[in-house]
Amino acid sequence: MDDFLIDPVTPPDSVYTTSLVCVQNGVHLRVMIWRPKKPVTENPVIFVPGWVSAISGWAPLLKVMAARRPVYYIETREKRSALVEKRKLKPVDFSIGRIAEDLVVVCRQLGIASPTSTVIGSSLGATALLEALKGGRLTAGAAFLIAPNSEFRAPWYLQWMLFLPAFLYHGIKYFVLWYIKNFMVDVKKEPEQMMRYNETLQAAHPQRIKLSARAAISGHYQVWPYLDSVRIPVALAYAATDTLHSSTNIRLMADRLPHATVVTCPSNRYMHDAEVMQDIEAFILKSTI
Repeated sequence: MDDFLIDPVTPPDSVYTTSLVCVQNGVHLRVMIWRPKKPVTENPVIFVPGWVSAISGWAPLLKVMAARRPVYYIETREKRSALVEKRKLKPVDFSIGRIAEDLVVVCRQLGIASPTSTVIGSSLGATALLEALKGGRLTAGAAFLIAPNSEFRAPWYLQWMLFLPAFLYHGIKYFVLWYIKNFMVDVKKEPEQMMRYNETLQAAHPQRIKLSARAAISGHYQVWPYLDSVRIPVALAYAATDTLHSSTNIRLMADRLPHATVVTCPSNRYMHDAEVMQDIEAFILKSTI
């Protein structure tokens, strides 16, 4: 397991701590916390990264973000950092609904479920946040969501891999990386995106990545039900060059959300870098007026 006592981001003039939060009997999630010594505001950011996402891919953005305001970075249960004591795990243990409930529990326990908080998420993390915000279950003032998924699909000729034993993961991950590189990511325009997926899959927990993929794909998850019950301002950021996330579906989400703004970004790299902070700050300012 990574050494969580060492700050992986090291923003200037910020105090770093970690917390293990019990979200369910036998399940604890790691939360990394940065508190600037001289914050611009005490209103916190709750940050939820994507599926098995590595924190190194978010370090440039987190460094800028945590220099201005408290940041709570929640690692979801499919990641290696989660302590899961259950012996018999099922896909439902890693479903979007279950992950969303985890986020509600973490924010309540840490006292950051508040109208002064802004939630930020990417990909699966953004989708889980949307699920948690439905019906006001998760209290927040605004949400900035980077490339949320409306659904999760895999070609029929690849779905057999979802049912392979977890110990075979290390062999097939190279095939998965080859498939992503050749059919899902524009490597010429988005080389950083491919590098992040390579790093992510190399470090993933075999059993958890298998079960979470089965829960999302075989479970036929869709974000659409009750989307109109999300009553806070929501920004949906996407890049036309990001072929893994449907820009059409993101615009459809915006149509169904009562208070949505679409943020068009030049690239996937931009959405992961410090540059996107200007869009986030502008959105937060607009949402608090």
